[in-house]
Amino acid sequence: MMAKLLVIRSKLQWFFEKNYRVVRGLLKGLIVLISLMILTSKFSDGYFSERQWMFIPIAIICAVAPDAVSIVAVVLVVGIEVWKISPVLAGALLVLILVFFLLFGRRMKEQWYMLLAVPILSAIQIGFMAPVVAALFLSPTIIPALAMGIILRFSLDGVAEYTTTAQRTTGDIGYFSSWNYLVDYLLQNRLFLVALIVYIITFLVVYMIRRMNIKYSSQIAILVGCVVLYTLEMVSNIIWELELNLLLTSILVVVPMIVAYIIQFFRLSLDYHGTRRLQFEDDEYYYYVTAIPKYSVAAPQTEVTKIVVDEGDAEELLSEEDTESETDNRTE
Repeated sequence: MMAKLLVIRSKLQWFFEKNYRVVRGLLKGLIVLISLMILTSKFSDGYFSERQWMFIPIAIICAVAPDAVSIVAVVLVVGIEVWKISPVLAGALLVLILVFFLLFGRRMKEQWYMLLAVPILSAIQIGFMAPVVAALFLSPTIIPALAMGIILRFSLDGVAEYTTTAQRTTGDIGYFSSWNYLVDYLLQNRLFLVALIVYIITFLVVYMIRRMNIKYSSQIAILVGCVVLYTLEMVSNIIWELELNLLLTSILVVVPMIVAYIIQFFRLSLDYHGTRRLQFEDDEYYYYVTAIPKYSVAAPQTEVTKIVVDEGDAEELLSEEDTESETDNRTE
C-alpha cells in the first residue's frame, strides 16, 4: 500500500514539475473563484449576489497574474460587499487590514494566505485545519495572521448578522450603529475568544512537536495537536456553556487531521529551514551529521582595495613593463 502511494506521489510530482505554470495557474484561478463564492455567500443582499458571473473573469485574470493580484481581488470584492451594507464597517475593516499589511504582510506572502484561509475554511466548517497545517510548514511568525484571520472571520459573521438586524429595525438607524453593533458582537461572542485561544495554542503545540529531533515528529504533531484542539474545545464548552454539538465537533476535528496527514504525505517540496541532525551507524562506527542551511552561515567578508593611478604614473609603469619584457626576450 505504501509503495503504491509513493508511486502516485512520484507521478504527481513529475506531472506538476513538467506542467508547473499551467497547473499552478489553473489551481490559483479555481481557488480564487471558490473563495469569492464562499465569502460572498454570507451576504444575501450584497452587490455580487446577482452578479456572480463577474467572478469568472476575475478568476481568469488572477490565474495569469501575480499572486498579489489574487489577494487584492479577494479583499476588494469582500470590501465592496461590506460597503453596500455599511460604509463605516467597510472602512474599518479595510483600515484594519491595511494596518496588518503595513506591520506584517509586506515581507511574508504566507501572512496573507493565512489571513484569507481562516474565514474561507471556517465557512465550509473545516477551520480547524488552519492552525494544524500551518504549524507543519510555517514558523510562529504566522501567528499574527492567524489571529487576524479569526478577527476577520467573526467580523464578517457580525456584518452578516447586522444586515438581518437592520432589516428588522423599524426606527431610524444611526450612522455609527453598525460599528457599535460589530464591537459588541465581537466582545460578547465567546466563540470568538475561544477560537483565538484554541487556534494559537494548537499551532504552538504542533510546531514545537514538529521541531523535535524524534522520528515521525510531523505525524505525531498532527495527532497531538488535534487531540489538544478537541480537548480545549470540550473544556471551553463546559466552562462557558457554548452548547457545541459533540458529534459534529468530533467530525470537524477528525477531518482536518486526515487532510493534514494527506498534505504532509503528498507535499511536493522539502523543508530546508533550520538545522537538521542525522544519526546512523555501520558495523564499526557511529556517524553524526549536522546539516545547516547556507543562509544561516555568515559569509566571509572580502575586502577590496582600489588603487588609483595617475595618467603620468601609468605611462611610466607601462614603459617599465615594456623595457622589462624586451630585456627578457633578449636574454632568451
